[in-house]
Amino acid sequence: MNKKIRELQNTVKDLQSQIEKMQENDNEQNKQIDNLKRGLLEKDQTMIALADNIQQFKKETGQYNVGLKKQMEQYQVKFEEFKSMQSKYNIQQLKSQTDAQTEEEEEEEEEGQKNEQKEKEITTFDCGNMLSFIESSDLKNGVDFLLVNEYRKLVKLTNNEWNDYKFGIFLFGEKITLTVDCNKDNQELGYLKIKTSHLWIKDPSSKIDCSELGYAHDQGPGRGGSGKWGSGGGYGTKGSEGEDLLDSSIGRETYGEETLLKEIHFGSGGGSGRKSSSHPGSGGGIIKLLIEQQLINHGSIRSNGGNGWRSGGGGSGGSILIELQCQSQSHPNTLKHTFGTITCTGGNSSGGGSSGGEGRIAIYGSTKFNRISLFLIFQLRKYNALYWNAFECTVETIQHKKKNDDRLLFVCVVFIS
Repeated sequence: MNKKIRELQNTVKDLQSQIEKMQENDNEQNKQIDNLKRGLLEKDQTMIALADNIQQFKKETGQYNVGLKKQMEQYQVKFEEFKSMQSKYNIQQLKSQTDAQTEEEEEEEEEGQKNEQKEKEITTFDCGNMLSFIESSDLKNGVDFLLVNEYRKLVKLTNNEWNDYKFGIFLFGEKITLTVDCNKDNQELGYLKIKTSHLWIKDPSSKIDCSELGYAHDQGPGRGGSGKWGSGGGYGTKGSEGEDLLDSSIGRETYGEETLLKEIHFGSGGGSGRKSSSHPGSGGGIIKLLIEQQLINHGSIRSNGGNGWRSGGGGSGGSILIELQCQSQSHPNTLKHTFGTITCTGGNSSGGGSSGGEGRIAIYGSTKFNRISLFLIFQLRKYNALYWNAFECTVETIQHKKKNDDRLLFVCVVFIS
């Protein structure tokens, strides 16, 4: 009995213990429910606050959009005003540029007229006027013009290229030699080409010289023949014949043509003699002068053949072509030229060799007159000496002399009406 009571009591205790646990569980669940309710309440409050914030944002956004729209409208108005101002400014600027361009064109036209007038005045300058002009200008010596005052000055210009001096060449010192930079050791041939407004050689001792710058000895189309005594080179005229030639058919011949317009040649070298010390002469080089205004030559222009020594023949003279471009329909002038001494003589020979033939000289110009006078220099040979004579002649006289005087065969002078 007691045992059953104890078992019953134990059972009751267990039930009470279970009820207490259940109550604890219920309390825990109630706490969780309360916590959940509080969490949900907080979330609800957050959602409400978020909804309020969204509503406030919408309101503020709407207000901002209204302000932005007004601002954009103001910007649009200002932009239209700017476009209008820019358009007016561009029109004014274009007008200013047009006016400036028109003014510049008018100034250029006026300057062009002044330059044309100045150029017209310059075309009437003689050598003295041009010298005064360049001395008072900013023109550069050696570039725009060439002025040489030194004593015994050797001036070498570029070989076989045009040396252009727009405002003249003035050789004023004594014993000046104007030639080309030619290396004969490299078998270069001397070809001086000058284009200039004025050429003034003031002193008789000064010269433009390409002598002995043609073909070397035993070379060239008219080379002298070799023999006991070398013969002279030929070009405008035949070279003198040597003695006991190895081949009499070789050398001394003429070649080229007298006008020097179709072809222009160097002088040929003299022939060698049999002496071991034979020294034949070289032929003359080429000088081509284009002178726009005036030529005053008180010195000499020469392209002679070299002398032969010790049985060697002399070289033939070279070529000199002078074109005077001083007269034209737009700017005629009546400047007088002084031709002075112009030579393309063949080289002499000493010790038994023969002399070289003459070279060729041609002078061209134009004039509004039917007849023109000039001094033509030609060579006279007498007793193995060289003399120079001058006579005043006209075109008709020159043509007549060319037909009747073999001393003028190597000279061609043409003036076109």
